[in-house]
Amino acid sequence: MPDWCPECNAMLIEGTEVCPRCGAQLAESGEETDFSRSDIAWFSAYTIAIVLIPLIIGIGVALLCLLVFFGRS
Repeated sequence: MPDWCPECNAMLIEGTEVCPRCGAQLAESGEETDFSRSDIAWFSAYTIAIVLIPLIIGIGVALLCLLVFFGRS
């Protein structure tokens, strides 16, 4: 199974220590990398944005429909 660079997602040959595409220093095989607080914060922000943006648009459309419906009365 191929390995992938965590920085640029380039496919790597097994045992590669430096990514040939972006030059990122790779963890030794078998060693898992830890996520920093910054990584977790950005992931959380993206996740919240993916959920909240459609919700806000839906609420806006619903309010607009209510204004048009009650504006005709």
